[in-house]
Amino acid sequence: MDVVLEKNGDSEGSSVKETRTWRQMRDRLLERVAPLPEEEKLLTAAVGRRISRTVRARWDAPPFDRSPYDGYAFRASDTGEKLPVTLTVGEEIPAGDCPRKSVQPGTAAKILTGAPIPPGADSVAKWEETTFTETQVTLKRTYHSGENVIRRGEDVAVGEVLARPGQRLDAGLCGGLAAQGMETVWVHSVPRVGILTIGSELEPPGACPVYGKIPNANRAALEAAVLLLGCVPEYLGAPEDEVEAIARGVRTGLERCDLVLTTGGVSVGDYDRTPEGVCKAGCTPLGGDLALRPGGKSFFAEKEGRIVACLSGNPASAMTCFSAIVAPVLRKMQGHPRPAWEEVTAYLAEDHAKVRPVERLLRGRLWTEQGRLWFCPSRQQGNGAIHALAGANGFAILPAGAGPMSAGDAVTVLVLEDGGGRP
Repeated sequence: MDVVLEKNGDSEGSSVKETRTWRQMRDRLLERVAPLPEEEKLLTAAVGRRISRTVRARWDAPPFDRSPYDGYAFRASDTGEKLPVTLTVGEEIPAGDCPRKSVQPGTAAKILTGAPIPPGADSVAKWEETTFTETQVTLKRTYHSGENVIRRGEDVAVGEVLARPGQRLDAGLCGGLAAQGMETVWVHSVPRVGILTIGSELEPPGACPVYGKIPNANRAALEAAVLLLGCVPEYLGAPEDEVEAIARGVRTGLERCDLVLTTGGVSVGDYDRTPEGVCKAGCTPLGGDLALRPGGKSFFAEKEGRIVACLSGNPASAMTCFSAIVAPVLRKMQGHPRPAWEEVTAYLAEDHAKVRPVERLLRGRLWTEQGRLWFCPSRQQGNGAIHALAGANGFAILPAGAGPMSAGDAVTVLVLEDGGGRP
């Protein structure tokens, strides 16, 4: 059932009928967004972003048979039953040089790590396994053909897929592409996220506490959350609780950003006018007032394919809704192949006595100990408990009516990855 925006008789308030779960809303938003267009960037400028095109190897890596050690290259057949065997050293091959001679029976070449295997040689002895002079080397055991030789194309063969669309450009991939002579890579553009913190009661950052006013913690928290997801936040201001002021802010955000976030003004009070302001900006409602605690008081809309997510003014509620619903949307916009957070089974580290009539996302810390995943709920779970969000990396999903629960009980946990995310 679609959301219904209900206006009061004096058109000063609004409310949204409860229609769906947070998963349903997340999936509905995911259906409406696509990865942003691609752009070509220098490798180091694209680190952390998602590849948009399949990348194949231009050549074999390594491009020649080479030595993994400092030592001596020789013919394995020279190390037969009569040991030790002494070979004549014909040349020295540093890394970056080419062999000048072929290795003949009874001879060897001194070779440094990474240098090409000379023609005729098929094995390498580490220098510490030998005794040697400037002109001779003595081998003390039998070697087999191919021993201590890194073959051409052993790491990557020409034409092999190095990266697929959706793969994250991490340090290893960046180095691998550079080893193929690539200076640039095609990646998805970074979403720009507009942030509006709505409310006449908000105090700007750094202001001294004023009786009756509220510090604008949501701005800092959401900007940080957006940055940790690899996106670019743009603060659009703190409009007062007026429909036209909210509409202006939303219009500006839609003109300049790929997604707009608002906090505040989504409940049922006389000054909760955000949904009405969003609709006045020309947006189509998608739903809100979810069966969720905390974070259920919300409103979602779209205009020309761009999402407006209106979150609660309570910091913990806003961040819960952002993490569960909005973050996956931003991940998809960046080309993530699995935008929804992973859900795992973990075990409660302590009792949880409360019972809620609707589904609850219980924030806390997830870790592994003795081969088991454990989850410890944060001490404070109130809507405004912003400090309790520090260090939280997951939400235990407690179904409606669940509880009380005891330490050791199994729970499903929504895993919030660290800023870069996993590949």
